[in-house]
Order: sequence, then structure tokens, then C-alpha cells
Amino acid sequence: MKKKILALLGVLFVTLACILSSPAAPAQPGVGTIVAATMQALTPSSNAVVPTQVTPAEPLPAQATQPSGIAISFENISVTIPNGLASGAAGEKVPTVSPDTGAPWDIGPAYIKFTLSAYTLQGTMWHPEIRIYPAEEFRQMEPSAGDLINELKSITSNPSGSLPQYLPFLPSVNAGQVFYAQMKMVNFKNGSGIRYVTQFDQAPIPINNQEMFYTFQGLSQDGKYYVAVTLPVNTAFLPTDGSQNSPTPAGGVPMDWNKFENFPIYLNNVKQKISSTDPNSFNPILSTLDALIQSIDIKQ
Repeated sequence: MKKKILALLGVLFVTLACILSSPAAPAQPGVGTIVAATMQALTPSSNAVVPTQVTPAEPLPAQATQPSGIAISFENISVTIPNGLASGAAGEKVPTVSPDTGAPWDIGPAYIKFTLSAYTLQGTMWHPEIRIYPAEEFRQMEPSAGDLINELKSITSNPSGSLPQYLPFLPSVNAGQVFYAQMKMVNFKNGSGIRYVTQFDQAPIPINNQEMFYTFQGLSQDGKYYVAVTLPVNTAFLPTDGSQNSPTPAGGVPMDWNKFENFPIYLNNVKQKISSTDPNSFNPILSTLDALIQSIDIKQ
């Protein structure tokens, strides 16, 4: 049976490798979109549990008060890290990546990035980062980024409307969005967006604590800046990682490694469980991560 599993995974990765080795034309979807399409074939929309609306954002206080924590500033961006979440953050200006200087999923304009130090979770796949992109420059360099910006505007302007199967996400990655849950509108000092919990993969594996993360995708009120945040989170009922040898904890949803055709059923079940989990049961708790988002201040 192990040979059967390895053979199936091998076919998936060979297929992806063939796709990624093909030259990309500007009008074609990005690599993340291609892989997402592959994952979509494994997770039929008929089995998807898609919420009908986004939870409204809690209004920011009228007074300009900062949450308790560590205040960090770099260039025209400031943020306050809630106490206990991290020991600090380092700001940097990341240079432009053109089609001649980087991979397809790295193409984009120069942007500001904050990397959180000594984050409460270690050894995860995603780094705890805050990225501030110039939206219009990104749109001009990468058409798929423009599509994401438009989709995000559509969602935030009509939060009671129907939602797409996959939510907007930057930065681009060479993997597909497997699920999303715990969606909510969150405002920051100069704009708003959506936060949710998700995982990106290239093949069907369990939702797990090494790869699952919280993300915020937002736009400044003037439309000049796109804010993208990735922060690892975990829960007690998910396995440590995506390995077949990692046991499913008590209360978790086991994945059937012998029947990959049942993956959509597994995904529905684990998504429902994550969606219904108390936000305070995550580590870190989601309200703490929301507070970090709310503190972002982009000065003009």
C-alpha cells in the first residue's frame, strides 16, 4: 500500500514539475493559480463548504490609542506587536524582482517587510511576516496580482455577498490554497481587509500544525498599499505535520491515506471543525493576531 501512495504522490509531483518547467507568458495564470487548479481537481466544489459571508469587522476605537505591546517603525510604516506574541520585529526594504531576476512566484515591486523575532511558534513552514506592497506597481508588473486586488476590493465592499472558492492571497507561492476558515473583516489604521486561516499544498496531505497559518489580506483606504500578513497558528486537534506517520490527536479528523478519493470528504470535515473552533482555542489566539493587524499604520 505504501508503494501505491508513493506512486500517486509521484504522479502528482511529476505533473506539477512538467507544468512549472513550461515557459510562462504574461497573460497566463501564475504558478500558484496553476497548482491551485490541480488541487481543485482533488477537492470538487460540490464538496466545498463555502461560507456565504464574511464576519463584519469590529470598529476601531475613535481615539488614537495604541494597544499594549512593542512599537516598531520602519520608513512610513509602524506596528505594535502584542505582548507575548514576539520579542520584536526587523523592518527591511525588499528589492524589486523582475522576470529576469527571480522565479515566477517572486516577481513583484520593491516592498517593505517586517519579520517578527522569537515568534511564539517555531519550526513552522511559514515565517511570521508583514508585507506592505505598492498596489499599483504590483498590478502593472504582474497581472494576476491585479486580479487579486480587484477580488479583494469586491469582497470587502460587499461582505454579505457570495465568496469565491479560493480567497485572495499574496505573496504568490508555488502551491494551491487547500481550504480557508475563520474568516473575518479586520480594520487597520488606514484601511481594511479579511483575515482567515488556511494552508497551501502541492498534493493532498492532512491539515497540520506545521503548515496551517493565519493570514490577513487588506488594502489601504486610498488603494495605494496592499497589506499581506502571514502568522503561523496551531490547534490541539491537528497533527504535528503532514507526514503519514504523524498521529491525529484526540478530537481530530483522521485522513484516510489508503483512499485518496475520500480526500474531499476529509477536507470538508476538518474545515468544519476548524471553522467551529473557538478563536481563543488557537495558539496564538486569533484576537491577539487581529490586534496586531489593527495596529498597522501607513503614514502618507
